Amino acid sequence: MNTLLRQSSMKRVALTGSVLCIAISLGLSGCASTKPLYGNVTDADERPKSEADPKRAAEVNAQLGLTYLQRGEKFVAAEKLTRALKDDPNSALVQHGNAILQDSLGQSALAQDHFRRALELAPTDAEIQNNYGAFLCRQGQFSEGISMLERALSNPLYRTPGFAWANIGQCQRQNGQAAEAEAALRQALRLDPRQAYAWLQLASLQLEQNKALDANVSLQRYHALDAQNPASLLLGAKIEKALGHREAQAHYELLLRGKFPDSDEALSLGGYK
Repeated sequence: MNTLLRQSSMKRVALTGSVLCIAISLGLSGCASTKPLYGNVTDADERPKSEADPKRAAEVNAQLGLTYLQRGEKFVAAEKLTRALKDDPNSALVQHGNAILQDSLGQSALAQDHFRRALELAPTDAEIQNNYGAFLCRQGQFSEGISMLERALSNPLYRTPGFAWANIGQCQRQNGQAAEAEAALRQALRLDPRQAYAWLQLASLQLEQNKALDANVSLQRYHALDAQNPASLLLGAKIEKALGHREAQAHYELLLRGKFPDSDEALSLGGYK
């Protein structure tokens, strides 16, 4: 859930990260935060006792579903979010949560339907706009995605504009706009220097620009903020290769194979010299 995992506030329940990022990456993009998607929700595994209040039941189940989704427990997450949708299909929070779920499951058409419905219900919600914009960019709809992200940034009450700038940077990078992407990522980091996702994207972009030393610095900033993962370890190996540091490259590869042996990144090392 590439930058979908880590960012929002609907009915003042905060989604902390980029679509992402349910990086999450979901991209998430989503997203390089490790906080729950929706604020401080409990781990309770029951419906609210007040069955006469389906709207409240839907809200709690949506929050629980997103928490389970970030933990990687997709089956339980789907159960909670499906129940929430049944209880209150007219909740922007519920529609937004189901959009994130379907995106994480690779059901892009369903995800888009839920995103659109969420925006119909809450047309000025910057968090929905941010996550939907990141989703559109991942679908290759770069112009539409950036336009949606800019809508989020135009909201003076948007509390985490750094996420939208990071998503714009990633979108522009995917669209081959390297200079614009770097500017957007640096703006994201000016707003929030602790935004790990933006550091990782900047490191990757710098390596593509043959700036291996700069990329190494950015990657170290990322690892100071977030845990090693398959993508960051593979990037580290590539950076060290570009720098001619064979021992450091081998160290990153050893970590990748040891910690994440079944990841796509680890499996790619077979053809990566």
